[in-house]
Amino acid sequence: MAQKPDERYSSETDSLDVNRRQVLQGIGAAGTAATITTGSASAQGSDIWKAQAAVTAQEMDDIPISTQFYSYRSTDLSVPELIQAAADAGYDAFEPYSVGAGTNVDPILQAANDTGLEMSSAHISLSEVENNTQAMIDTFSQFGDPILIDPGVAPSGGWGDESAVIDLAERFNAAADQLSDTDLTLGHHNHDAEFAQIGDTTGYDIFAENLDDQVHIQLDVGWVLVGGADPIRFIADHPENVQITHMKNMTVNPQAFTEIHEGDVNMRGVANAIRNVGDPQYLVFEHDEPEDPLHSMELGAHWLEKVNQPWQPGGICAIGGADTHPAKLHNPA
Repeated sequence: MAQKPDERYSSETDSLDVNRRQVLQGIGAAGTAATITTGSASAQGSDIWKAQAAVTAQEMDDIPISTQFYSYRSTDLSVPELIQAAADAGYDAFEPYSVGAGTNVDPILQAANDTGLEMSSAHISLSEVENNTQAMIDTFSQFGDPILIDPGVAPSGGWGDESAVIDLAERFNAAADQLSDTDLTLGHHNHDAEFAQIGDTTGYDIFAENLDDQVHIQLDVGWVLVGGADPIRFIADHPENVQITHMKNMTVNPQAFTEIHEGDVNMRGVANAIRNVGDPQYLVFEHDEPEDPLHSMELGAHWLEKVNQPWQPGGICAIGGADTHPAKLHNPA
């Protein structure tokens, strides 16, 4: 059993504790508030707006949190055992990387049923979806509607080749069409190479601009920062595709993986960005090289609860500790 996070990890943000089941999930509430305030500059209108926002905050759930099981590969725990550990840590869902067409999923289904956790998503290669479509459908449809995410396939000519980037986007669109009669969807997970410059934009921006809305980008915010880009800006520019994030923290100089609260990425700013401008489905914790994987799992859940704050009328800058949008999240020494 993993230890509870040390008290020192929570003391500085105790005031931010909220019941995750009572916080506001974002863009829907923002739309409600905008509708109420339109054409109403009076104090009475303002009071109605505030009251409605408060009611909506109580009625809507927060963004569910999940965790990528690659983080715990060194523990040698089975997928069902990791599901139980994730449930104990406080996650709502899980994201496997080792489940495929040949996997006996019965123990995994049983663990999910026993704990109440859902499969938010799964890492599986684009080629598997393209070439073994029915097997993928048969396997993953048993878990409801997880997002099938390629863990990082690159264009044939690299992310600096615009034509190759567009070709890859078209592959994803076509593969997503193969799943269109199911509840399954498809996505891509980034690293840092995706942010190669092409003129005044990046390869990943071009990729996103050429994706159908049904194709997800699982934005790994740590790798975005290491790649020289801004996670908040990318979310704001591509809200239709960015509905699930890897909440991985890293430092840029030196480049290193860190615990969720120790790196250069402003995790609260990211969480509020995806809530305020998009249609968020999951915040997924990942740590590529944790010293104590199960302790890291608990820290991830603990801190995601803290950054999973409600929408604020003042936007991201109204949340204490969050940078003003659009923020450059790297804090250079």
